[in-house]
Amino acid sequence: MRLIKTTVSNAITNIVRNKLVNFLCFGIIAFTLLIFGIFNYITHSLEAFSEGFAKNIKAIFYFHENVQQEEVDLLINKLKQSILVQDVAYTSRNQAEIGFARQFPELQYILSEFKESPFPASIEVEFKSQYQLGTKIISFIEDIEKLSVIESKQINIDWAKKIIAFKRFISVVGLFLSLILIFVSAFIIFNVIKISIFYRKDEINVLKLVGATDWYIKFPFVIEGGLLGFFGSLLAGGLLFITIKLFPIYASFVFDMVKGMIDFRTIPSGIFIRLIVLGTVIGLFSSYISAKQFLKS
Repeated sequence: MRLIKTTVSNAITNIVRNKLVNFLCFGIIAFTLLIFGIFNYITHSLEAFSEGFAKNIKAIFYFHENVQQEEVDLLINKLKQSILVQDVAYTSRNQAEIGFARQFPELQYILSEFKESPFPASIEVEFKSQYQLGTKIISFIEDIEKLSVIESKQINIDWAKKIIAFKRFISVVGLFLSLILIFVSAFIIFNVIKISIFYRKDEINVLKLVGATDWYIKFPFVIEGGLLGFFGSLLAGGLLFITIKLFPIYASFVFDMVKGMIDFRTIPSGIFIRLIVLGTVIGLFSSYISAKQFLKS
């Protein structure tokens, strides 16, 4: 235990001694892990968003223009009797027009060109949460769509599928960039430890003369690399937190488009843990390889 404390203390002293090189190393590791953290955060948010869709399936069915109110009422009553359906909400043509005007007030002038509402009447069907998107709900939706009074449908699970495909794309791109940057970080730590070994060459020779084992000599350099990765990952975690919190302020236009899919209020602790573990592992592995190569007997 005393050896470990002494080793860690000496490693920190050596890091502070070579401020310029090691702080540059911190910056590169932090940037690398920041990119990894951002893609990880986006992927996590999109996955949670798509899962929410899968648990809260809704379908909107649009009626033909000449549909009769009796037909609408008959269909609503039929839907409410289904064990799959949680709720049914009807929106008339006038209500659809009012809703559009409230949502897009700058486009109200377009509505003035129509004598009647240009929007079709519709019903929104919300399915019970215990029924995931399966054959029962798919068949149920297809049966409703085939009715003569229905013109078209819109189902939120279609968006979920697109989001899942986008999440996969983001994951692949993030993994590719992260692997490249992780390799760069490992290479930088490898060379920083190499410089540290040459800088302390006389000290190493003295240790060999007094009979110190190879592992006793290598261990401080391995710890030094691990600390570089650890502190770099802490810096990356802080930068990730700042980036996510400042994004809604300084990128408001993009924020307005993605705020429904990405929750900027909370950051999962698992992401910070992964950053710290990854940074430390990179540091330990790179420094071990460097020490093994340049401290041969």
